[in-house]
Amino acid sequence: MYKYTVIISQYYHTRHIFIVQHDEKTFLDSARKLTEELMDYKREADCEREKYLGDLDPKYSDGKEIRSRYNVNDTGDIYFIQTVYANRAMEFALEYNETSIQQSKGYKSKKVQEAIGDHHSYKRVFEIVKKHFEIA
Repeated sequence: MYKYTVIISQYYHTRHIFIVQHDEKTFLDSARKLTEELMDYKREADCEREKYLGDLDPKYSDGKEIRSRYNVNDTGDIYFIQTVYANRAMEFALEYNETSIQQSKGYKSKKVQEAIGDHHSYKRVFEIVKKHFEIA
């Protein structure tokens, strides 16, 4: 049985990483709601593309068994990784953080920097995650 979920919100080269308490009974519903809200935030206002929940789509996740990982590819990706141990959750968080550091090196256009500021602020992503999960 999982105890923690690592949630990674990725947008361009940035990643915001959260370790949250895993609740077997509410996980899928909470993950779907969080994903939809993050999609709304990360997409441009005029985006008309239908929301697709990726691995969280009910046709792939019937709720009978929680999988170890869920991926959602949209305007930036969202990952949910389940762990039993807090140390393993930390390892995932550090790994994704290191990837962000490596990818952030070098020139980034003003347009990309502005998009990150408008659609991937840590404070706003934190508020969305906190609304749907208990941060560990």
